[in-house]
Amino acid sequence: MDKQSFNLNADFWGGYTGIFIKIVFAVILFYGFILLLNFFRDKFLNKENISKDPKIVDLLSILNKLFYLSGFGFVIANILQIILSQITRNSGNKALMNLKGDWDYLTFGIILIFAGIGFKIAKEVILKENQD
Repeated sequence: MDKQSFNLNADFWGGYTGIFIKIVFAVILFYGFILLLNFFRDKFLNKENISKDPKIVDLLSILNKLFYLSGFGFVIANILQIILSQITRNSGNKALMNLKGDWDYLTFGIILIFAGIGFKIAKEVILKENQD
């Protein structure tokens, strides 16, 4: 018997969510490359005191903004998509809007918003610990 506990229709490796995930991986890899480049520059070119503190706060700030803005983008785009599809479907008759539809991007956007809030809180905690 093939049982499935829930039905998640979103294809997370294709479509808009896949593009977003690829962008996040690219940002993290690019930031890691820049950190590595700065480390080697400080290690071999500048023989001064090397800062042991990787600027992870900057990455958290970038990810906070990326997730927060993208989350609202997914939410607004999904709501507009549902509304516009209902308008085009019901253009001939004046039936009430049927709100059944594909809400996967909406849920993905809400998850992104909460992840962005989490990155902001993590940044504040790290900055608070560095001040003490």
